[in-house]
Amino acid sequence: MTASTSARHQRRNALLFLAPAAAVLVLIYLGPMLFAFHASFTAWIFTSPGSEDIYVGLENYSDVLMSPELWSAVRVTLIYALVSICCGLTLGTIFALLLDTQFYARSFFRSIMIIPMVITPSVIGIFWKLLYEEDSGVFNTAVRGLGLPGFSWLDLAMALPSIILMDVWQTTPFFMLVILAGLQALDRNTVDAAKVDGATALQLFRYITLPHLVPYMLIATSFRAIAAMGDFDKIWLLTGGGPGDRTTTITIFAYKTGFSAFDIGRTTAIACIFVVIVLVASSPLLLRLFRSALEDRG
Repeated sequence: MTASTSARHQRRNALLFLAPAAAVLVLIYLGPMLFAFHASFTAWIFTSPGSEDIYVGLENYSDVLMSPELWSAVRVTLIYALVSICCGLTLGTIFALLLDTQFYARSFFRSIMIIPMVITPSVIGIFWKLLYEEDSGVFNTAVRGLGLPGFSWLDLAMALPSIILMDVWQTTPFFMLVILAGLQALDRNTVDAAKVDGATALQLFRYITLPHLVPYMLIATSFRAIAAMGDFDKIWLLTGGGPGDRTTTITIFAYKTGFSAFDIGRTTAIACIFVVIVLVASSPLLLRLFRSALEDRG
């Protein structure tokens, strides 16, 4: 048996093992997606029996795309995702660099740093609502202890920065773990050789560490970008999308449309538009990630 024939047999066996799981995933994900896509062309309203059989063509899409509420939700979603990812990536990199050094109780600090990441988002939303409480919240109690007036953390001006701060607290450990894994894979011989040649700490980070970490940063950012644009539970429990529409993301906009107006046709149209927005927003990162992977293999 030649090497090429053996490789083909290995690929075929691998595909056979993957086929059952792939079939289940297609059934679980593709089925509901096709049903939702079909429903987006109907006038389906829960409180109107028979409306699911009324086809309206692209009317739901045109209504949603012409709605100022959608574009306000898109703006809030993009700001929320972009700022939280930038802050989380920066802090995660800093913490990873610190935890990659040798110091007393390093394992203990590594363990406690991942606690926010493993807490259920709904619990995080309730927890931060208690922290932000205006009269007896932890933050305002600390601020007043310094002799300063308390803040309205969830008012019109502060609501969006407040949910971003909550998300940064939860997701920084994720960035930290991914980047720390990258640091553990860094070739120490290269670092030692650069030190012997007189490289400073800044030069080591700029020319050796950072280029090595870029693929890891892209992986973490890609996953987090998709997840951030789909965040719902903790934002809903903290602000309910308010005050007004200051923290109404696309997911909250879709929820309100579906479970306040019971307009399933428009809700599924919003969901389909949301999928397109996520793909467009995350595609540069994913393309850059795939390109890096191909270059590494080549």
